[in-house]
Amino acid sequence: MRKLAMLSFANIRKTKGHTVSLLIMFLIAGLLLNAGLLVFANFGSYFEKNAKELNASDVYYIMPSRLYSGEVDKYIRNNKNVLKMQKEEALWTKASFPYHGDTREASFILNDADQSRDFSKWKFVGEHLPADSMSIYLPYVLNIDGGYKLNDKFQMTIDDAVITFTIKGFTEDIFFSSLDMYSLGAHLPHETYEKVKQQLDDQNTATLIFADLDKVDNKVETGIRELMHEDHVLAGAVDTRTLSGIDLPTVRLSRTLMASMLSVMTVAFAAIIAIVCLIVVRFRIGNSIEEDMTKIGSLRAIGYTSRQIISSIVMQYLLIAFVGSVAGISLSYLTTPALSDVFAHQSGLMWVQGFDGVVSSITLCVILFVVLIVSLMTSGRIRKLNPIVALRGGIVTHSFRKNHLPLHKSIGSLPVVLGFKSMLQNRKQSIMIGVILVAVSFASTFGVVMFYNTVMDTKAFTEVPGIEISNAVAVLNPDADHAQLVESIRNMDGVRKVQFIDQTRIKIDNNDVTAYVMEDYSAKETNTVYKGRYPLHSNEVVLAGRVADMLDKKVGDRVAIKTGAGQPQEYMITGLSQGANMGGLNASIRLDGILKIAPDFKQQSLQIYLNKDRKADEFVNKLEHDYGHSLITTVDMDKFMKQGTDMYASIVSKLGTAMIVITVFVVILVLYFVINALIVRKKRELGIQKAIGFTTFQLMNQLSLGFLPPIMIGVLIGSVIGVTQTNAIMSVAQRAMGIMKANYTIMTSWVALFGVALVIVSYLTSMLITYRIRKISAYGLVSE
Repeated sequence: MRKLAMLSFANIRKTKGHTVSLLIMFLIAGLLLNAGLLVFANFGSYFEKNAKELNASDVYYIMPSRLYSGEVDKYIRNNKNVLKMQKEEALWTKASFPYHGDTREASFILNDADQSRDFSKWKFVGEHLPADSMSIYLPYVLNIDGGYKLNDKFQMTIDDAVITFTIKGFTEDIFFSSLDMYSLGAHLPHETYEKVKQQLDDQNTATLIFADLDKVDNKVETGIRELMHEDHVLAGAVDTRTLSGIDLPTVRLSRTLMASMLSVMTVAFAAIIAIVCLIVVRFRIGNSIEEDMTKIGSLRAIGYTSRQIISSIVMQYLLIAFVGSVAGISLSYLTTPALSDVFAHQSGLMWVQGFDGVVSSITLCVILFVVLIVSLMTSGRIRKLNPIVALRGGIVTHSFRKNHLPLHKSIGSLPVVLGFKSMLQNRKQSIMIGVILVAVSFASTFGVVMFYNTVMDTKAFTEVPGIEISNAVAVLNPDADHAQLVESIRNMDGVRKVQFIDQTRIKIDNNDVTAYVMEDYSAKETNTVYKGRYPLHSNEVVLAGRVADMLDKKVGDRVAIKTGAGQPQEYMITGLSQGANMGGLNASIRLDGILKIAPDFKQQSLQIYLNKDRKADEFVNKLEHDYGHSLITTVDMDKFMKQGTDMYASIVSKLGTAMIVITVFVVILVLYFVINALIVRKKRELGIQKAIGFTTFQLMNQLSLGFLPPIMIGVLIGSVIGVTQTNAIMSVAQRAMGIMKANYTIMTSWVALFGVALVIVSYLTSMLITYRIRKISAYGLVSE
């Protein structure tokens, strides 16, 4: 064993540059793989740990106290699906507050912090201060994403009243701690709670119900809505005047899905880097066998067995992989605080990751195992190597190769011809470089597409929720004269178009679903149908892909739809739609179609489309000023969509940028590794060429040109795969969000420009690395 170790260390000392480059590549692979697995394995479990610690209920319901009748209370308490419940009073209101130099609007549930809970508890995150007059404890997301600190002033504008609080702590609970959720939960000391309650009117007093269910579904919520005779859902707004609720699985999906999706992408990218490492290991072993043929013959002649020589080679690369992977795994734990911060902006979770021996062991064992297999398979050719042939440097009686590009017949510059001749003579090396460039070019194309769609042209990214992208929404008061009001809004300055798109609750084959309702879907500007078409007749419906999967339905099938306790009607499925909104569980039906099962249905949510030169915020202010008495609420959809997608876009763009940077770095490392090996192998040939008159620059150009064809072919193939398969890959990654067919904008020109840049960087890198040829001379070769 000692002799084998000595042989291994001797090989490592002989190739220090190659060893360092391989170490760095294994470090990158270990870092990415371990970081990705840590997020994938532990971020979701961290949410579960929090949910268990805080004894989170299966669901919550909140409604204005005036609507919580004895009949509703009796229905919930006697419902067979409700295992236990807890009722408490809260204040529920829509409020605007300063956010990153602008204002943001959200629905707030203000809780009495001194009121005890048996379940769905809350806790402080980090340090908190003693309460004083007008104190407030805010969700942690307002600290990490909003930039608020302890003792900062927090102003809530409710209608025309401004209430100023002093932040004394940040909190975590399961349901109300993310900007993606319907409502944010804040906690007030009892004295402050009573003051705020007196300032607000009775309309803001709400009843909050936490419940554990035997079977988690929305049938209890549907029953409550039927008792309240309220099926209508306001588009683009949270209505604090009626029932709202959400279940734990939906919260889990919302708060952990982004981290899970990005961790899968990171692991896939790490796998690509690991494959590159293995290809390089295979190349290096094969190359070292050729370089050290005489040395291997000598070892065989003095008594070393093939098994011992192979073992020394395997030990060498296992040692390099072990050191590099351990270093990468160690560094990955330094990245988890940064990853936690990135994910906290969206999830509101302060994820703290300690050392995970299981995940790290899996990462290390996977890398070492595949290195072991590749090393054994590649070095196995030593068994067939005759000692006499090895001592002759591998020369046998039939060691003849075809003379590619004979110089006396070839046309073109001599260095160029010699470069291509070298490429053809080293076909395995050229194939290896081509395969590596295919892999990294595919990864970089994916990164370019993600960067473009989250930074340059965000249209496709903003369509991911699957809602109509208008500029503003006006929810009309049902008592107002709709025809006159709509006509007045249509004639306002800067308005391009108006149309109703409402949401209502329906039952499809006895499954509760939220339906979009529109009079004419041909006027819709955000197309979410990925298969089939929107409904053209009153007996047609479009189902979200997730709903169709759940019901095992396809285009052309029929479903029974009803509202409340009404009679069901049959509708034909004409298309499948997608979108992350409402967990991807929705449908689209025409106005005349909904009137068949809900004759009292009335349109309220008016989508307003503005000319490009009209600002949505200014228009909404004028709309409220002119027609506020006839409106329930207004929504600046431009601002709403920007706030909703900015954090997601930021996370995805960072991942795309990281992929691009790491790709370029890996290409440079691979070229350094291969070119160094080539220069060592061709040292005598290069010295002879210098002696007969070739300049250093000519030889540098000759070697660099020999790498260009496989680089260009690899970049081309990888880019084509990336362009054609990125949307297919994203469809798989986002399916759990309700995105069945991703439709990101793929700018071929951007991908082509990056491919050209990668080729140029590769060529310049080759020229820089081959600059060491200047030290080679014929005199040096003779005197050595």
